[in-house]
Amino acid sequence: MYKLGYRNNNCIGCVKGGAGYWNKIRVDFPEVFKQRCKQSRAIGARLVRDSNGNRIFLDELSPDAGKYPDEPDFQCGFMCEIISKENNL
Repeated sequence: MYKLGYRNNNCIGCVKGGAGYWNKIRVDFPEVFKQRCKQSRAIGARLVRDSNGNRIFLDELSPDAGKYPDEPDFQCGFMCEIISKENNL
């Protein structure tokens, strides 16, 4: 992940990411991006914000939205660790 320019090695397609992060995932891991789009729709989770600050679904995200290098860094928390252990990730 670091060689691809990511600042951390969180789960690929972490729900904590911003628009730029998700567009980087869209390019680097298109199948993961498509799966997360389906999952976010299925559970009704609007994971990112549009240019007006409104929450949107991933499949509504403009491919040129966000600037990953300018977005705040995010870290895994204890819940991420618990979920990873429960799912053998």
